[in-house]
Amino acid sequence: MRRWTAPTRVPAVLLAMLVAGCGAAPGPSSAGPPAPLSSVSLPSRAPTPSGTILPGLGGVTPAPGSSSALYSPNPGAIVVAIDPGHGGCLDWGVPNPYDNTLAKSEKADTLAIGLDLRDRLRAQGVTVVMTRTADVALAGADYPPLGCHDAPWRDVNGDGQVGFGPGVAANTNARDELSARLDLANLVRADVLVSIHINSMTQNGVVYKIAATESFYTDETPWGTGPAARLAQLVQTSVVASMGRAASGYRRQDRGIEAKNLYIVAPTSRTGRPGEPRRGALMPSILTEVGSMSLPAESELLAGRQGREAAVAGIYDGLVRYFADRPLAARIDALLPGGEAGIQPPVAPGSGPPFWAPLIPGARGDRRVTVRLTNTGTQRWPTLQLAIGWSASAQPYLGMPPSLSPADVSLPSLAPGESTLLDLLLKPPNAQSRQVAWITVTDGTRALSQLGSPPLQLATGGP
Repeated sequence: MRRWTAPTRVPAVLLAMLVAGCGAAPGPSSAGPPAPLSSVSLPSRAPTPSGTILPGLGGVTPAPGSSSALYSPNPGAIVVAIDPGHGGCLDWGVPNPYDNTLAKSEKADTLAIGLDLRDRLRAQGVTVVMTRTADVALAGADYPPLGCHDAPWRDVNGDGQVGFGPGVAANTNARDELSARLDLANLVRADVLVSIHINSMTQNGVVYKIAATESFYTDETPWGTGPAARLAQLVQTSVVASMGRAASGYRRQDRGIEAKNLYIVAPTSRTGRPGEPRRGALMPSILTEVGSMSLPAESELLAGRQGREAAVAGIYDGLVRYFADRPLAARIDALLPGGEAGIQPPVAPGSGPPFWAPLIPGARGDRRVTVRLTNTGTQRWPTLQLAIGWSASAQPYLGMPPSLSPADVSLPSLAPGESTLLDLLLKPPNAQSRQVAWITVTDGTRALSQLGSPPLQLATGGP
């Protein structure tokens, strides 16, 4: 039903951004059942050719405990990635039909909501990573014809195209930008990724004065029909209730959740088609349209403190409910530069992807790394094992798991929030090429990376 036109100074093709989620009219889901990942169906306690676990360094470290409303055993072990939709000189988001100025643009509203959500989560002890904290684009926005002199363009998704303007394929810069945001969330190993957007409902120049909330996810990942759908529903329900309480003098719609492969929530592409990410989110990822600026009263509400606080409260409450019932989950850290979850990696030089897997220290051959495993679920771990897979790759990291082999050792039965340190001997299978390790935890039949706990990825070489 909806199609959006561009703000006065921003080209329409850039703001079409179906790949970003705003401008996507509801429709039938194209999602099917999760694709099988036979490479992560693991035999129990099989010998590993790629690594050996040496004796534990420190036994079990107790959960610190807290009064946090969000995962009280160990809130700092939880990583939430917040993506304030749009941003940068070229991308204002959908147009405000009443006051299409920077102060009331979608990108300004989503940033304000994202920053307030960050502060609220941090106050509860949670680790938060923002895809942006200002009006910037990770993939660059250097286009002088429109007065944009931001960072140079980057070819993040590796399709050989960058930028915006004549001769550049539609949405090229949007896909590079969203790829950079996905890369960041994956490499900081976020437990969840929440992308915040606001709708504007128009068609052929007609503004539909509707206020609504809707949320999107994908069901084409192993964790899609379970954790991702549950996260989307919990956030949707909470935002609808919170925004409904803040609305004054008008009615709002609950448009529910939909499994739809918008770029920021889509799985890793199996076909290489341009509209699909080469490296999709490795955790439950949702896009929430918290409200609609096409209704004048809601446009004003979202531009002010009361509306933004209502959106923040809704997303926050949904996250609290999600983490209160996540039985089996893990955080895996490497105690080396860039190996701790929740810490943004440095920006790599050059014009390619800005974020890369951390390097395994040492020269060629076997290398030793200290790894910390933390139970971030709500149940005590059953008998689990560490599993490792390798793949030669020129990409920043692996978008899909390689064949995995469990190390021949059982891990301690950690209670929620507890952790343990292990000395891991990594054995790259080929010293002549760049190798990337995928490290996860398995119960013998499934890896926790299949449940949405991102793997630790380490590489033998950089860009």
